[in-house]
Amino acid sequence: MATDKTLKVARYGLANPGGCSVNDWLSCDAVHATSYAVMLGIPVAWWGVLFYMWTFLAVGFSLLTKNRERASATLAAALFLSVGAVLFSFYKSYHLLKLQVLCILCVGMYLVNFVIPLLLAEALGLSFKKFAAFIIHYIKNVFGVTSRLEFSPQPVLYGALVTSLFSLGYIGIANYEQNRHAEKQQIERALQAYFEQDPVAIKIGSSAPVWGNPQAKITIVEYSDFECRACQVAAFHLRGVLFEYRNDVRLYYLNYPLDGSINDYVKPGIHENAGLAARASVCAQQQGVFWAYHDDLFRNQKKLNREFFLKLAEKQGCDVTSFAACMDAQTTIQKVRRDIDSAHAAKVQRTPSVFINGRSLPYWYNTKFLRRVIHEELKRLRK
Repeated sequence: MATDKTLKVARYGLANPGGCSVNDWLSCDAVHATSYAVMLGIPVAWWGVLFYMWTFLAVGFSLLTKNRERASATLAAALFLSVGAVLFSFYKSYHLLKLQVLCILCVGMYLVNFVIPLLLAEALGLSFKKFAAFIIHYIKNVFGVTSRLEFSPQPVLYGALVTSLFSLGYIGIANYEQNRHAEKQQIERALQAYFEQDPVAIKIGSSAPVWGNPQAKITIVEYSDFECRACQVAAFHLRGVLFEYRNDVRLYYLNYPLDGSINDYVKPGIHENAGLAARASVCAQQQGVFWAYHDDLFRNQKKLNREFFLKLAEKQGCDVTSFAACMDAQTTIQKVRRDIDSAHAAKVQRTPSVFINGRSLPYWYNTKFLRRVIHEELKRLRK
């Protein structure tokens, strides 16, 4: 499941938060969208699948074989590899701390990794006190030093088996991603075209909602419409991919509703509830709950109407009476129209439209391209 999620995020973007994603702090998707979810160009979760497959095969063989020495050697090889999995779990836990996010799926896998060596040790008849000594003797024997093991670890045989399994797994997933080289070339061409653009000056109101570091030098502007399906993808994808860069970027959300009742630059009848949704988001920003309100609007695009906006405001702990008055206030309407004028000045033709430091980002949904742009922007800032 985690492997599939990582691959889909990389290819198609993060459309909707999964079941274990509640907010920016409690989110599996935020982790799957970061570079930490990949190792050697392959999803980390896939390496985990190969490890679990090896463990399953090793235990199965040890139960079926009548050669007890061979069974012990097989379990010992699995145990030794599981110790490496535990150390790797500590390493990945550090990444979670670095991201300041809790991934329930990841933590669950780490716990499984901790339990596996305990069960294997039990199968080998090892007590907790003898565990460390066993590992030391095993390593000595692997390197040809006489030890107290009652069996031969046969490092060449088991090393070849483990290497074969992981190599086949790597080749299999790499074939699944067979167009990576061509994709890399496309990304480099797109990156070159991106930086050949002349930056445009984008007008951002002082009260515009911002995510990330408000003082960051990389400014990302997202013009969006709450009734637009592609905007729903961008709403969750952008922050998911940018999560590991949240101290280096500031993401502004500006309204560009394709609603002729408030937007003079579009025809009437396209997104009839988008204008009121934009006004509701302005009121949510005033009451300090913009991003949570923003997420709920995009999760419930088919329910957009005035009654739902007020119900959602109540859910977010807003004063419903003042929220309703805010939605109808001329000042609110003018704020939305200032965003619309900003979009028009930037020559926005569609939603969502994303700009980074004044340059239009056409392939915002491509995780790898978005990361390359951010890396290059950071690199240029350091010069």
